[in-house]
Amino acid sequence: MRREIFVKLGDLLRDAAEDAGWQQAVAEAHIRNNWFTPENQWFALANWASALQPESIDAWLADATAPLAAKKVGLMLAGNIPLVGLHDILCVIAAGHTAVIKPSSDDAVLPKYLLERWTAACPELAGRWEITEQLKQIDAAIATGSNNSARYFDYYFRKMPHIIRKNRHSVALVRKDDGEEVLKALGEDAFRYYGLGCRNVTHFWLPEGFDPIALFHAWEPWADIIHHHRYANNYTYHRAILLMNLSVHLDNGFVLMQESEELYSPAGMLRYSFYKNEAEVQSKATASAEQLQCVVGNASWCNTKPGCSQLPGLRDYADGVNTLQFLSTI
Repeated sequence: MRREIFVKLGDLLRDAAEDAGWQQAVAEAHIRNNWFTPENQWFALANWASALQPESIDAWLADATAPLAAKKVGLMLAGNIPLVGLHDILCVIAAGHTAVIKPSSDDAVLPKYLLERWTAACPELAGRWEITEQLKQIDAAIATGSNNSARYFDYYFRKMPHIIRKNRHSVALVRKDDGEEVLKALGEDAFRYYGLGCRNVTHFWLPEGFDPIALFHAWEPWADIIHHHRYANNYTYHRAILLMNLSVHLDNGFVLMQESEELYSPAGMLRYSFYKNEAEVQSKATASAEQLQCVVGNASWCNTKPGCSQLPGLRDYADGVNTLQFLSTI
């Protein structure tokens, strides 16, 4: 039974774009959070449909073992990109537990609608999930938030098994021999979802002598991103700060780039730094492992290929913590 319900969900999502109910849900989600453009919502739904292939489901479910008893697992979901908390919901159900879900107000429409449609197609899911405003009477918790909220979550859930996720960022390695297609693919990693996800690249490691303007040329297909008013507000604000501070930076009219060792950059802005050899960069990645979600690049030590940071599979666990294995032990 467990395998079949996930196969069914994949089938439902593959047909979503032609379904009037899904179209209405996408429209409502966009009204409630205008960062969630229809294009990006359909992108997220299509990726989940692709991830939920029978062979991928089989490999993923191999990570789970039956728990001694079904538990109620509280899920504090993030809301920075569409359906960002879906993987945790799927893991709880796959592990045989009940998901007690507190969605983010920024992403409250799609998770609920997905679960309702999935349950209508698979009635055995009834009672396996609930949406709530407060996580009470739960046996374990998975909470995602900022570094500040993580301290609160650690205290609040201290008496039960838990996973607490903090801020993470993603970086990309650019090599001297990376061609135009690789640089274009890195635009997908930087700009999809307006750069708001922890899997979005915010820092680029560039080889010495590389001209960052080459990235601007490759990223021209993303120029229309500036027409989103909230993204444009971010871009304009950070440009003003850089200009007032007389900070050296690059500007192509839709994104700012600044040379800095800082890994994080806000929407509308990206950071870059130069390296002499890849061993130096690999050492930096290792030292910053607890801050990094994806290391994008074609080197063998990178964990994500260019253009694929926003295409996680079922076995791409957030923060490298195997959620299914955790849920099998509570």
